[in-house]
Amino acid sequence: MDEHTTTQPSEEEFSWERWIWQGLQAFRRTLFRYDFGLPEEFWRHLENAAHELLAAGRILLRALLFRRRRPSPPPEERGAIEIEWED
Repeated sequence: MDEHTTTQPSEEEFSWERWIWQGLQAFRRTLFRYDFGLPEEFWRHLENAAHELLAAGRILLRALLFRRRRPSPPPEERGAIEIEWED
């Protein structure tokens, strides 16, 4: 199994990917409700940017989850420190 693949959480479990996706969908619905007189090219670009943002967010979240699951290396042993006290 690939180290970056994860199982899909059930509807009851919290999922950062689902949370981001739902937020982007709500933002998109609000934004696309009004055209503000902007050209169609703008809206196409905005849609593509939203897909890129989602892909970047997914990569970021998977990398963070992978780092959390990876065991940390054992601490290095240090030698004894000798202190010379002068009177």
